[in-house]
Amino acid sequence: MSGSVRALAWLLALFLLNSALTFHNRWPTAGVRWTPELSLDFTVLLLGLALAAAWWDLNSPRWHNGVLATFILLTLGRYLDVTAPALMGRSLDLYWDAPHIPAVANLLLDQVAGWWILFGGLALLALLATLFLVLRWAVRVLLTALTQPPTRYALGALALALLSAYGAGCLSARLPTEYAFSLPVTPMLVGQLRSVLAATVWRDNRWLAAAAPLPDSDLSRFGQGDVFVIFFESQGALIFDDPRFAAPLVGDFAALEHTLTASGWRMATARVESSTFGGLSWLAHSSLLSGVRIADPSRYRDLLASTRPTLVKRFAAAGYRTVALMPGLRHAWPEGQFYGFSAILDAAWLDYRGPAYGGWAIPDQYSLYRLHQAELALPDRRPLFVFFPTINSHMPFAPTPPYQADWGQLAALPEPPPHAATGGLSERLDGAALAAAYIASVRYNLQVLDGYLRRHAPANTLIVALGDHQPPAIVGGRDISWQTPVHIFSRNPELIAALQAVGFQAGMTPGAQAWGGIETLGPLLLRVLDSHQASATDFPASSPLTTLRAPDGPARAHPR
Repeated sequence: MSGSVRALAWLLALFLLNSALTFHNRWPTAGVRWTPELSLDFTVLLLGLALAAAWWDLNSPRWHNGVLATFILLTLGRYLDVTAPALMGRSLDLYWDAPHIPAVANLLLDQVAGWWILFGGLALLALLATLFLVLRWAVRVLLTALTQPPTRYALGALALALLSAYGAGCLSARLPTEYAFSLPVTPMLVGQLRSVLAATVWRDNRWLAAAAPLPDSDLSRFGQGDVFVIFFESQGALIFDDPRFAAPLVGDFAALEHTLTASGWRMATARVESSTFGGLSWLAHSSLLSGVRIADPSRYRDLLASTRPTLVKRFAAAGYRTVALMPGLRHAWPEGQFYGFSAILDAAWLDYRGPAYGGWAIPDQYSLYRLHQAELALPDRRPLFVFFPTINSHMPFAPTPPYQADWGQLAALPEPPPHAATGGLSERLDGAALAAAYIASVRYNLQVLDGYLRRHAPANTLIVALGDHQPPAIVGGRDISWQTPVHIFSRNPELIAALQAVGFQAGMTPGAQAWGGIETLGPLLLRVLDSHQASATDFPASSPLTTLRAPDGPARAHPR
């Protein structure tokens, strides 16, 4: 091999290895794009290899396999580091998220044509094989180059110069040289290791003992009417903040407000800071029901192992029948015992036999009506506390069931369109298609809420309807707040006035700032409904009106 060809091979190997650690996500897809940046990880590794080559033979199989394995790990880590926040809006925690990967894959692949799955699987295998072969060639060329002293000195000097430039940029505000480097992958991998250790070896649950207690309440201030807590899946504040979603839905919210007001309902609206983003809905659910912020699976596990009182148990102690309406539940749910539910109405109990709409199958409208018939229509019953996490606005948001004006005919809904069941996986990872389906799912939620309140809900019902989290970042973007809207409906004007006194807005549109964290809603509800509260000012918001930032925001910042 001539000297010029050898030099070109060395340059190409350096380019490929650097590019393997500097690519960025091509939003809103799962693909990547090349970016002209330098890799800090590769620069450090290059300097280390140049020093090691002075004492050891880097052409040995042990060195070759070790360096190749390192680059494969860093490359896959880079893909997770740039893709997970772009699609989900938060970083991936492999220790806690890995068990849910099969369920997410099953959801995305549900009713996808078999040939799409086969083609996608073969394409993925071919891509991984190509990546392996390219990295193996580049590593071999690099290690061979480092065995030659002149090349080793040149590459070592280059790595040292680049590291000096990076360090100077971090230390001096006048030298922006660090911006030529991509965010390193190594801190993410170290963070994954720390997460494993924190969940196992270093586990510490003392935070729960220090949490503020859930207040007592007799829940009789406005009479013991039925109380619903309805979590609308993925209904985030972007439906008011982002013109792409706010403009198509503004008429729907205005119409809902008009028809409900004409029917005697009043409403108070605010926005709260969720404890999760783009998924892990149960963290938001547990935060509200426990009155303590549960922002990661480790804290969720600590909560379930504790004896902390819950909102459900507070209502049960006041004589309420507590019911969890869980249409998405198809397995045992021991959490229900911790929360204190009297009954758990799951998918089997609902016994839906109509056409399946997506992987969750059961229309939320059907679930709500089935609950109404079985629980609310009974004579001489106890007041109800109902917890209802909906499912039809769950990603991939389609197919959305049609709203049925005649609630008694819900089992006879038409079959979903054929294309909804046979679409390719690419359609379920396309941001524009998902955004359109998301709008349709929110519109369906509003129709169901409107129909139930006007046609079926008892007059003394209190309904808290809120989003559990923003939709995944592939829909709305990653650099947005973790806020969700909360709407409280009642025919009691004194109750709505009490909520307005602590910062809620009249109508369906929330104010610009978050009222507090999602965990503050349970204590607020207990205080509002306590007969010992003399006035609205006796139960101020447990946190001041402010715009909060999630504790583990969706993206890592650049060094400066």
